[in-house]
Amino acid sequence: MAPTTTTSPLIITLFILFSISLNSHCFKITTQVIHRDSYFSPLYNATATTADRAARIIEATLARYSQLISSYNDDRPLAVDIVAPGIWGIKFNIFYVNFSIGDPPVPQLAVMDTGSDLLWVKCPPCSPCSTSSGATYFYSFNSKTYSPFPCTDDCEKCTGGWPWSPKHCKYKIDYAGGHSSEGVYATEQLTFQTSNNGFVTTIPKALFGCSSKQSGPEGLDPHVNGVLGLMAGAGADDFPDGQFPLVTRLGTSFSYCVGSLSDRYYPHNHLSFGDSVDLIGGSTPLYLEDGRYFVHLSGISLGGKMLDIKKEVFAKMALRKKIEMDSGTELFLLYTEAFEVLKAEIERLAFWELMTPVLSPPSPLELCYKGTVEKEARRFPAMGTRFVGGVELVVDQFGVFLQVKDDVFCLAIVRSKDVSVIGMMAQQGYNVGYDLKAMTVSFQKMDCQLLER
Repeated sequence: MAPTTTTSPLIITLFILFSISLNSHCFKITTQVIHRDSYFSPLYNATATTADRAARIIEATLARYSQLISSYNDDRPLAVDIVAPGIWGIKFNIFYVNFSIGDPPVPQLAVMDTGSDLLWVKCPPCSPCSTSSGATYFYSFNSKTYSPFPCTDDCEKCTGGWPWSPKHCKYKIDYAGGHSSEGVYATEQLTFQTSNNGFVTTIPKALFGCSSKQSGPEGLDPHVNGVLGLMAGAGADDFPDGQFPLVTRLGTSFSYCVGSLSDRYYPHNHLSFGDSVDLIGGSTPLYLEDGRYFVHLSGISLGGKMLDIKKEVFAKMALRKKIEMDSGTELFLLYTEAFEVLKAEIERLAFWELMTPVLSPPSPLELCYKGTVEKEARRFPAMGTRFVGGVELVVDQFGVFLQVKDDVFCLAIVRSKDVSVIGMMAQQGYNVGYDLKAMTVSFQKMDCQLLER
C-alpha cells in the first residue's frame, strides 16, 4: 500500500502550528519521492527479478524516447491545449509524490514529471476510475475550497457542466504517444507533509486540472491519481486568468534528490519547492524551451581523461534541442557521434579490466559483460559529463552500467540519433537544484538524508 498523508489529531495540530505563509522569504516544502520499484511503491513486487526490472527500465526508456521525439516534432493541433512528452501508463512511471488536496484533505499519489507543467488529479465521475485499486480519488463536491474556473473570454474551450451548473473552463492534455487527460481547470487547497514528518504546509488556491477522463494505449496505472508537473510552463497564456503552474507558483526554484535506484529500501528520496530549496554544488546555465529544461554539454571524461569528442559534435547536440534533464527517463540517451567515442573508450577500459563481453546484448543496449556491477565493475572509472561553465556530473559504475540479469550487466547509455537526455540513473546520488530566477541548474553529490531538516 502506498504511503499516504493522514489527518490524525497530531497532524492537525502540526498543520495549525506550522503552516507556512507563501509570503515568507524562507518558504520551502520538502516531500517524499517514491521510486516505482521501491518497497514504498504501490507497484512494489517482491518477486520481480533483476531481469524483470531491467526489461521494464529498457522498455520505459524506449517509450519515453519516442514521446520526446514526437513532442519535439509536434505540430500541435488546435483542439489540444498542451502537448507534453510525459507518459503515465502502468509500466512507465518512475517517481511518485504524495500530497493531499481539498478541505477536508484527500491523499493523492501523482507521477513526478519534469516533462509536464500542469498538476492534475482524477475527479469522479471519471473514466477510467477503479474503486478496487486503493486509490483515493478527489470528489470535488465534497471540498469546501474547490473552485472551478468559469467559462470566460480567457478560456479557449468550455464544458457544458451539469444541467444545474454554469459552464467551466476546460483543459485537455495530449501526451505524445496517445495518452490524454481532460477535465476542467480549478483552484484548490494543497497540503504537503514533509518527508521527515516535521511540518504540514498548505497551499491555498493552487491551479490544477480536475480530470474526468484519461486514456492511454498500454493501460493506465490504477494506483496513481494523476501527474504533478514540474515544468516552468511555456507561458501564462497556457492557463486561464494568467494562472501559473505549481512550480512557479511556489517560488523561483525546486530541487530533487534521489539515492541509489537499485536500493529498494532507501527512504530519503525527496522533492523540494520554494525560494529556499538547497541550490548547492556547481551550476551550469539552464535553458527553457516550451517550459522544459535543457543544458549544454562541453565534454565527457572517463577516469578524469577527457574523451576526444570534437567541439562541433557538441554544437550539433546544442542544435538538436541541447541536452534535456528529464525525471521521466532512467537511462542516459547520448547523441550518436559522442556515443561512438564513449563506447570505444569503455570497450578499451573493459578489456584492461578483464571484463568478459557478452554477445547479443538486449536492444538498444550495445555493450554487456558477465558478472555484476558491484564486483566486476567495481574498479571501473567514473564518467564525467562536463557542462558549460566547467561543472561536472560524475557518474559512478552504478550509473554507467545496468544489471540486466543476475550474472550480466550492460552499458546504461543508449545511442540516440536525435535528442540527448540525462536520465535518472546518471542523477542518482545527487541533489539537483533548478534556479528559475538565475536560470541555472546545480549538482551536489550527497546522501539525500543530509538534506532532511
